Amino acid sequence: MARYIKLYFTCIKRSIITRLEYKRDTFISIFNFFLTNVASILSIWMIMESIPSLNGWTMAEMGFLYGFSMLPVALDHIFTDDLWTVAYFKVRNGDLDRMFTKPVPVLFQVIAETFQLEGLGELIVGIVMLSVCGSMVSVTWTFGAVFVLIIATLFGALMITSFKIIFASLAFKFKRSGQLLQVAYNFISYTRYPIKIYPAVIRGLLTFVFPFALIISYPVEIFLFETYSPYLIAGVIVAASCALFALSIAIWTFLERRYESTGS
Repeated sequence: MARYIKLYFTCIKRSIITRLEYKRDTFISIFNFFLTNVASILSIWMIMESIPSLNGWTMAEMGFLYGFSMLPVALDHIFTDDLWTVAYFKVRNGDLDRMFTKPVPVLFQVIAETFQLEGLGELIVGIVMLSVCGSMVSVTWTFGAVFVLIIATLFGALMITSFKIIFASLAFKFKRSGQLLQVAYNFISYTRYPIKIYPAVIRGLLTFVFPFALIISYPVEIFLFETYSPYLIAGVIVAASCALFALSIAIWTFLERRYESTGS
């Protein structure tokens, strides 16, 4: 284990040094992600300008929800963004072949290969929105609320990563699975609005099939309305995330063993 930890940080250091060699490109990428999130925030603001409240939610509460949703997404983006390249082209182009020649698990190499600095900007924006909007709606930062925030952020990132591993691994079978991964990933965007505005079918999908509401919507309702027990929700998040991660590793391992190079 110590060997892999040391190797991981060595890979991360190399990735950061490589990115910083092109400072202008790195700055543009970070700024692009900043603008993307600002545009999303403005779209919510425009909706709320037309509709003073959305199912009883004010603009400040919507901002708090959006900021909360950015935290697990940002962590996943920082550490596991290279899974997208597996889904879209590394298998199809044969780029993954070189990883099979090294005495290190392929999944470990994929995750350790890239450290996305752009995600740090997302993380900062999310924290700022939580702080600003939280003060506007008088959020009480109780121990239970902070605890579920930490759990939802860390294990929420693990849940998102697990879905990425599952759908990226399908590329071993179909050579390309980026579109399927994008469809699954897009369900996160639904949780940036109150889950109760959706019909029962969508609420069920976001709770049991793609349970992103579990790591975003329900914890936020603890902060704003004290609707649920923070420790119960935290326990469910940990159990669901760990189970999904174990499933993702099993699926990746199963399909990886059946990998055949494209020969390109």
